[in-house]
Amino acid sequence: MPQRISQKVVNTFVKGLITEAGELTFPENASVDELNCLLQRDGSRRRRLSVELETDFVDSSFDVATTFIYHTGVWKNVAGQAGFDLLVVQNGATLYFYDTASEPYSGNVKSFNVALSGFEQSGSAGSGTVPVEMASINGDLVVVSPAINPFYIKYDVATDTITTTQITVRIRDFEWLGDTSAYLTGIASASATNARKYDTANAGWTGTKGAAALSTYITAKTEYPPLTLAWYAGKDSSGDFDVAEWDRIFSGSSLTGNGHFILDLFSKDRSTASGIAGITTEIETTRFQSVAAFSGRIFYAGLTSAKNGGRIFFSKQLDNITEVGKCYQQNDPTSEDFSDLLDTDGGVIVLPEAMNIQKLYVVGSSLYVFAENGVWRISGVDNVFRATEYSVQKVTSSGMQNARTFVDVEGIPIWWSKHGIHTVTIDSVSGNASDQNLTIPTIQDFFDQIDGNAKDNCKGVYDSINKRVLWFYPKNGETVLNKKNRVLTLDISLQAFYPWEIADQSSSTSYVVGAEYYSGFGSDIIDVDVILANGDDVVLGSGDDVVIQRLSQIAEANSAILLMVRNGDTGKMTMGLFKGTDFLDWGTADYDSYAEAGYDFMGDLILKKTSPYVVVYMRPTEEGWTGTQQTGYDPIRESSMLVSAYWDFRRNSSSDPQQAYRLKYVPVVDTGNLGEWDYPEEVVTTRLKLRGYGRSMRLRFESETGKDFVLLGYGVLQGANQRF
Repeated sequence: MPQRISQKVVNTFVKGLITEAGELTFPENASVDELNCLLQRDGSRRRRLSVELETDFVDSSFDVATTFIYHTGVWKNVAGQAGFDLLVVQNGATLYFYDTASEPYSGNVKSFNVALSGFEQSGSAGSGTVPVEMASINGDLVVVSPAINPFYIKYDVATDTITTTQITVRIRDFEWLGDTSAYLTGIASASATNARKYDTANAGWTGTKGAAALSTYITAKTEYPPLTLAWYAGKDSSGDFDVAEWDRIFSGSSLTGNGHFILDLFSKDRSTASGIAGITTEIETTRFQSVAAFSGRIFYAGLTSAKNGGRIFFSKQLDNITEVGKCYQQNDPTSEDFSDLLDTDGGVIVLPEAMNIQKLYVVGSSLYVFAENGVWRISGVDNVFRATEYSVQKVTSSGMQNARTFVDVEGIPIWWSKHGIHTVTIDSVSGNASDQNLTIPTIQDFFDQIDGNAKDNCKGVYDSINKRVLWFYPKNGETVLNKKNRVLTLDISLQAFYPWEIADQSSSTSYVVGAEYYSGFGSDIIDVDVILANGDDVVLGSGDDVVIQRLSQIAEANSAILLMVRNGDTGKMTMGLFKGTDFLDWGTADYDSYAEAGYDFMGDLILKKTSPYVVVYMRPTEEGWTGTQQTGYDPIRESSMLVSAYWDFRRNSSSDPQQAYRLKYVPVVDTGNLGEWDYPEEVVTTRLKLRGYGRSMRLRFESETGKDFVLLGYGVLQGANQRF
């Protein structure tokens, strides 16, 4: 009985890797397994380009840290100059700065750097052991880490220099030191503790009038007053404090306001502030893990002490960078005249549930707080944050494991938790945010197999031109600190995940230590000759020409995911890209590129089938020729693809791989123009005969050493038996 013949067309093999589907439910256009392929929005897939150092690369003056942290970030709009960005490289305990405006990027290191040891917190593990976090505001850069005291950096365009200033974070003291249950009544002066005395002063019984009122009260009653009323509740008609007037006021059982004193957050020296000796200075030994610029302020978070772990400190709305540590309300809350909280004031937001805050990030008109045990959203009531009114919403209990996995995809946050890769969706009606796990329906098994060390050392980068997120992380069991030789890509447009591996050289291998996205456009510093209105050149008496430095409006380079590389030959830092067309990482290390299509039952789970032919469609990649008439000519960027068939869930192919890139015509070499590939067809079509039979079949497409491929799609001729 003849077979029933049908056809299957696959022209969008770009759904990416899927590990969360069974053999009988596998989705169309997805891959069972794949590596080192680049999925494209036109439905094709190609081999990824190899890693190579940039043209005319320059080694850094410093050795890449192998025992300390390596981290990168971007200082945007430096000194308020639009488009002028600096790459900030943390190599151990030193920050280095690179201009991003022109190539080679590795040659654009600035002459200045910052030694983090100058800001190191006493008792920390060392400023080179943890990554810094940075926030740009009004052209300045605020820097924090758990090992350093916060500081800011200012850049001077005219002199091409920077200055650094340590930030003293100051807050109002709204804490009661004593037993507040005893504050509803007075206490004998001789029995008043230092805590009671301080709390009395902090409630406003201090200063010229407050201290005079306290003296009057103690003289009259030989006791400290109850802290249920402000001192000025006892003013008489002349404006002076009167005990009799005070006694006429019913105080109730509520405490009066406090917060007169402003203290250093990290060293609360209440004795010096109040003049009351004998109060132990309260020391906060931890430091901020995260910082963000939001609503014209700087927000700090990530202290890990029991007292301050869930607190977010925010500065007043900045008029000047020197105010960046003012995390308190301007008006004295104990003042008789001006005690109101202002919209522009600084302050503290308390999230009692939040544990180990990892990241603060602004998305739209909200500040998201990423902690180890969840995510919170802070917004203004009318989408404008004010110290007087804001809302706090818990988004999810799926927290963040590593702050460096976070990426901002054009207003949508994506991050890694212990359980998967998450994002936030916003309800179009209510405006409420909710969590979405991206890996559960796609690559959860793949994600779960990444070990804890790899997840802790992962770095995320978003390519806004190609709409792709790339996460760089070490392979499981990697022992070299800072080495990142695995890449997981999420194509936002295709909603597809796919993995890459970066191969090692046989010895003294170079390796990737970091990555950042370069847009390719920015400002650059240029020298401008000073010319008078009449056209005369300005020259000093010494004969030297007068030149000033300005920022050009635009400088252009190629947009790219820029790789920070430890050069295996020198141990120095340089830079590289995914741009090699020899398809050998670092010029010598081969890597496999392949994709295995899903299980195809050809519409039937029972009958056995054959697939006598598969027709593969590929795009030529050749760009010309290399060689001479004497030695012969070889194609530049030659293509090749091998195809294998696997029947009935077998681990081994049913036949040897077959070449799917077969040119029908012999290309003609134009010896006068070796840069031309003269081939008459834009698509190479190859028909292959497949052997074997079974109830299901899957196809594997793989590369050959040193050769490219662009797979457009394929068609399968399917034959099913009429009986079983």
